[in-house]
This record gives sequence, structure tokens and C-alpha cells, in this order.
Amino acid sequence: MEYVAKTFILPALDGISAKSIEEHIGLYQGYVKNFNAMSALLPEYAKDSEKHAHALAELIRRRSFEFGGMRLHELYFPQFEGGAVAASTSGAFFDAVAKDYHKIEYLVEMLKAIGKMRGPGWAILYWDPSSQQFQTGFTGEQHMGHFVTLPIILALDVWEHAFLIDYGAQGKGKYIDAFFKNLNWGAIERRFQQASA
Repeated sequence: MEYVAKTFILPALDGISAKSIEEHIGLYQGYVKNFNAMSALLPEYAKDSEKHAHALAELIRRRSFEFGGMRLHELYFPQFEGGAVAASTSGAFFDAVAKDYHKIEYLVEMLKAIGKMRGPGWAILYWDPSSQQFQTGFTGEQHMGHFVTLPIILALDVWEHAFLIDYGAQGKGKYIDAFFKNLNWGAIERRFQQASA
């Protein structure tokens, strides 16, 4: 069964242009298309895996990259749906953030610092249900560097395609500020509720 690209209902964003979003969604759709195309090749290659060993190895490696790109963008865009919403000042998410980071502003500063690290990738906030704590991390290749099995609560794309149109090659920090200005924390809180249930 093929994967189908999702549709996102995004408002006008402050500091992230419609053109940038249009190009970004096109890239996301490419991940879905590429994953499907690669998956369709696997049965044929598997018929003689020795003959196709090198091609199969590269296909498997690239396929997980495309899947990671697909899924991370399916977490990224919904964070803007419904428009900017401030984080709650009470409730389970607020309490968990206070326990690990004292206040939401410190968590945001941590994620901004991770996002501003040199190189493309994703700054990610995870929730570990086992230890009842957040983990923050960075993945440069979308399919590597993740905290295995941990649900993703917030996904900040810091590949160049996310900010190049609006801010140029040196504009990552301005884009990250715009990301948090437009973030719907309600979506983040709902993910946390699902992950911690």
C-alpha cells in the first residue's frame, strides 16, 4: 500500500512566507513519492539479493532517509495549524516542563540552541514515558540520531530549505525565532498527552 501525502491547513505565518511553505510542502511530497518508488523496487531486488547487493543496500539506506523526512514533516506542519497559541500555564505539560526545565522559556532556549548548531537537521523534543522526562536531541540525517522508541513532541526543521527563501544562508536564527512565534503549543500539548497517557 502506498503512502499518501497529507494536506495541511496552514494560516498565514509571521516571518515564514507562503512561498517558503509552498516549496517546503513540495519537498515533503517528494519524500512521500520517493519512499513509495523505492518501496516498489524492493520485491524485484529481493529476488536476487546477491546480484543486487550494492543497489539494495543503497536503496534500503536511502529509503529510511525518505521515510524519516516524510514523518518528521508530518509532525512539523501541523504545529502551525490553527495559528499561534501560547503554552498553557497549568496542566500536565506545564508541570512536566517545570520539572525538567523550570519554565517553558528555558525549554525554548534549549531547542533554539540545538537548532542553531552548525549543519542541517532537526531539533527535536521527545518524551520518555519510562523515566517520565523530556529528552532533547538533534538528527542531521532524519533517520539517524534519534532516541529510539521515544515519541516526538516537537519537531523543528533546520534544514536550509526551511529558511533559505525568507532569510538566506545565514538566516537560521531568524527563522527559528519565527518558528516559535508561529507555534501552536496546543498541538504540542496534545502530543504530550498522547505520549504520557
